[in-house]
Amino acid sequence: MRVIQAKRLLALTLTMAGALSLSACIVPQHYVDPKLGETQMSGLKKPTDPQPIQMLFEFRTKGVANARATTAVKPRVEAELAKSGLFSAVSAEPVASGRKLAISIDNVEPEGQRAGQKGFVTGLTFGLDGNTISDDYVCTFTYLEPGHEPVTQEVRHTLYTTVGITNPPKGLTPAPLADAFATVIRQALDKGLAEIDQASDIAQ
Repeated sequence: MRVIQAKRLLALTLTMAGALSLSACIVPQHYVDPKLGETQMSGLKKPTDPQPIQMLFEFRTKGVANARATTAVKPRVEAELAKSGLFSAVSAEPVASGRKLAISIDNVEPEGQRAGQKGFVTGLTFGLDGNTISDDYVCTFTYLEPGHEPVTQEVRHTLYTTVGITNPPKGLTPAPLADAFATVIRQALDKGLAEIDQASDIAQ
């Protein structure tokens, strides 16, 4: 009887060890798409007499306003605008000049991808059937100044997540989700600000 119990305990231990090993394979890894890269903000035209700007910001998930994400991401957006040197101040309220910069970031699901279904399949196979999931971010910038036509620019960026046993995106280094997300947002904002700077009269 003791021998049987010992064998059962050993089998249970091995099963649990195997399950833990497989579950480790399901731990997600996050990567920033390298196509957009860093924007050299020192190359902006930058006005000699910067003016305040009213910033309007909204974060969306598949086109639907996401209030919680808007609150979480908005300070990052304000910080990037302030750091750019394009404006003397960034305000949530209207400014005397009437200038506005409306920014939206929409976390969209790439066409043909069902992220939830991919994750479900990976879970069923205990990580043996790995997947790479893409989070696409569409960042839209609209600069408004009284007496001028609106200037709109769009920037796209991508965050990759691998789940299960699969090859990581070639040449990319994984990063914690918070760091990878912050990099995606910062790079998209910097690129959008540079494009708005080139296409508008901010520097005048």
